[in-house]
Amino acid sequence: MKPKSESPVRYVGHGDPRSTLDLLWGNVPETRRGPRRGLTTRAVGAAALQLADQGGLAALSMRNLGAQLGVAAMALYRYVPTKDVLLELVLEAAYAELPDVLPMRATWPEQLRIVATDAWDLYLAHPWMLQISVQRPSLGPHAIRKYERELKSIERAGLPDVEMDMVIATVSDFVRGCARSASEAASASEATGLSDPDWWEAHAQHLARLVTPEQFPLAVRVGSAAGEAYGAATDPRRTFEFGLERLISGVVLHVQGNPPSRRRQSRLGVGRLR
Repeated sequence: MKPKSESPVRYVGHGDPRSTLDLLWGNVPETRRGPRRGLTTRAVGAAALQLADQGGLAALSMRNLGAQLGVAAMALYRYVPTKDVLLELVLEAAYAELPDVLPMRATWPEQLRIVATDAWDLYLAHPWMLQISVQRPSLGPHAIRKYERELKSIERAGLPDVEMDMVIATVSDFVRGCARSASEAASASEATGLSDPDWWEAHAQHLARLVTPEQFPLAVRVGSAAGEAYGAATDPRRTFEFGLERLISGVVLHVQGNPPSRRRQSRLGVGRLR
């Protein structure tokens, strides 16, 4: 049996499905016994978002959350049954920052570019989101609203339902990958104690001794040009913008080569919520 490996990735969905979804969707009736609830689920999620933004997911504890809200940690269990459910609340609070609508006069490729850029901006504002897997997505109202808006961006392309989902999945995976690179680039200096220019300067003279144009002509030529253009090993923002345009162009070509389908599936596909 292959041993389990430690992973920084967090997964949602550990709680009871019914109670978790009722909590996320605000379907939690006031009980007659005990004191009235002094907090709202929305307020708890907003406080959790502040903690995660300040200290990452490691700072997201019931004790810290209680201190943020001015209540005892044990009192929070009236609102959040487990720390795993807290992950879904903080995701909902982040997704709530996304816009509701798309510019109606924009073409569908322009709308697809907008939702991709909005997701990129959201990840950069809340990089801890990249530590939470989307393979088992949060199913709160703002998460569903995000998915609905993404699908709306390509509705006019006329693709079959499953292809609509796959386009959004492909774009979403691309955005997450680029955002992860951008997050790593932003934290590299703090983590290593060296800025990008200092790191390259420290390695450049030694690399020049070992990597010659005769051995690696393309690596030397292209790497030198890229390094000069970026001023670093990579330029995540530039890569994101370049790759997104190529990706959208590919979707446009796919749509042009396939006539609009009249068949639409009626089931809600939630496997690709990002």
